[in-house]
Amino acid sequence: MAVNKAAAKTLGIEPEIFLALYEKMLRTFYVEEMGRLFVRAGKCSFYASTRGHEKLQIACAMLLEPGKDWFLPYYREKALMIGLGMPLEHLFQGLLSRDGDPNSLGRNMSEHYSSRELRVVSPTACTGTQFLQAVGLARAVKADKKDEIVYVSGGEGSTSEGEFFEALNKAQRDLLPVLFVIQNNGYAISVPQEQQTHSQLDEVARGFGMKSVRVDGTRFTEMHRTLQPLVASIRRGTGPLFVEAMVVRLDSHSSSDDQTKYRAEQDMEEARRKDPMTHTEMRIRQMGLLTDKEIEAAARAVDALPFPPEASATGDIFSADRVIVEETDPTPPSDKPVTMVEAINHGLMEEMKRNPKIVMWGEDIQDPKGGVFGVTRGLTEAFPGRVENSPLAEATIVGMAKGMAIGGYKPIIEIQFADYSFPGYMQMRNEIPTLRWRSGGAWTCPLVVRIATGGYIRGGPFHSQCPETLYAHTPGWYVAYPSNAADAKGLIKAACRMDDPVIFFEHKGLYRQVYSKSPEPGPDYVLPFGKARVVRAGDDLTVVAWGRTVHMAQQALGALASEGQEPSVEILDLRTLVPMDLDAVLSSARKTGRVLVAHEAPMLAGMGAEVAARIADAAFDRLDAPVRRVAARDSFVPFAPNLEAAVLPSVEEIAGAIKDLMQY
Repeated sequence: MAVNKAAAKTLGIEPEIFLALYEKMLRTFYVEEMGRLFVRAGKCSFYASTRGHEKLQIACAMLLEPGKDWFLPYYREKALMIGLGMPLEHLFQGLLSRDGDPNSLGRNMSEHYSSRELRVVSPTACTGTQFLQAVGLARAVKADKKDEIVYVSGGEGSTSEGEFFEALNKAQRDLLPVLFVIQNNGYAISVPQEQQTHSQLDEVARGFGMKSVRVDGTRFTEMHRTLQPLVASIRRGTGPLFVEAMVVRLDSHSSSDDQTKYRAEQDMEEARRKDPMTHTEMRIRQMGLLTDKEIEAAARAVDALPFPPEASATGDIFSADRVIVEETDPTPPSDKPVTMVEAINHGLMEEMKRNPKIVMWGEDIQDPKGGVFGVTRGLTEAFPGRVENSPLAEATIVGMAKGMAIGGYKPIIEIQFADYSFPGYMQMRNEIPTLRWRSGGAWTCPLVVRIATGGYIRGGPFHSQCPETLYAHTPGWYVAYPSNAADAKGLIKAACRMDDPVIFFEHKGLYRQVYSKSPEPGPDYVLPFGKARVVRAGDDLTVVAWGRTVHMAQQALGALASEGQEPSVEILDLRTLVPMDLDAVLSSARKTGRVLVAHEAPMLAGMGAEVAARIADAAFDRLDAPVRRVAARDSFVPFAPNLEAAVLPSVEEIAGAIKDLMQY
């Protein structure tokens, strides 16, 4: 077809741009048609049509640079992938979850596209979690002084999530290169926008001081003319841009939805009148740029592939490179003991000197305060610009850390109290630990989350919790829980070098205790995860513990000795819960035949039950007594000192349990 260049130029857009738009819209249309066929054939269990959104998504791809800029999409963005140049085979492999799927190896849901080459970061099905990650990634871009843009998108329903507002706040406050695109089709599944928000979304963003526009996402010319200079300004470093694009949803929310049950026919007819394809269909067909046969051939070729092998299902949960596998010489250069606070602080100082990509943030961690417990004191002054206060928002703290880790940095962040980690739990459960696995190893986010935990400090119900079981139950996290200064230093230094996410629990009641002090290992000391420590050797009974209960077990034996009872008890300090040194646990259990597990978290479904079950599975025939547990009552931790003591495990309880087991 001959292109009317004069007509195109009167619109201020080169004809080649129209040709590219039309070709990619047609490609999207045919891909969508094949998707429908696969759904009807029962070969695709989740399908989300982009019909009505395609012109906006392709326009955004044309304004950005694949392979240079970053993309954090949501699940309705096939047209964006086509606009960026994702091969048809990759699209259909992701849709059908076939063997060799480069998006996720069949692990992630269909429609969740990922490409290292195109810088499309693997998404999840969680609503709105991508916004804070984009902000963190943009922070890495700005720190590296690059002219890259981070594109992040969502539907208008995602703007009801609190993380959306946190992301706008932080992006504008730090003037980060983020392009926020909200694809507003008027419905969050069946919920209309008027039930979601009181005002226009571009006005919401403008309230944060952010440059904001509202465009018709079904019409290319005006949208392109409006956005092109604004996107260019992001690249020049002027800060973020918010785009509310009004689009239409021509199909149901997904293959499991039927919009005729909640949308009036008049409403759907109005949407069809705005169909982006209607305004380009004649020119697309006349140009004959691509045939549906080419799309069908690619789809059928992928459909013929087998499903991924079952053995691959649990791959890539952790890096194959453990990085730190051997304990270095722990000989301290001095016999002078240090507190756990000092040991962690020194370890962080040494690692920040070693790795200029380590950055830190958290509530109150900046000097002169240096954290509410003083763990980061002096680091801001030693490393200007790398240790900063964060907003009072745990989702922001951890969500940004994931994004910045993707961008090549090593965030070490602080959650002030374990009790307040839960606003960030969506990021810490569904986002951070799944990234390597769900992307088939293409994407990683090595970071460290330091969390102050534990009771015995008169903290009451909201400053005393021990949630280690919750996080140990989430695949993809390494979990450390040291009991003394030397171990804390060796483990925090190892965590700083590892290639996976790490949760580092620090018991508040051990920070400055005399009995948790130890001579400080030198700057070359690192302690690998998964290596338990025999605190005291014994032959008659094993106490498995971590954190504060390690010392309580020692105190219990002291109390028994004062009564003239001195059983031969072995105390095993796990030091890390993931990985757990099961070899050490089972070896000790087989040797002594009696095991007591002591932990501070509540008894029900605590880590003690896991230890007991592992022993029962592998060493039952060597036991002389049932595995016993001492733990907190299944209660919240009260504030009054006598009530706190009544709930948390005591030295007396541990001593009593040892006596009972010895008499069994």
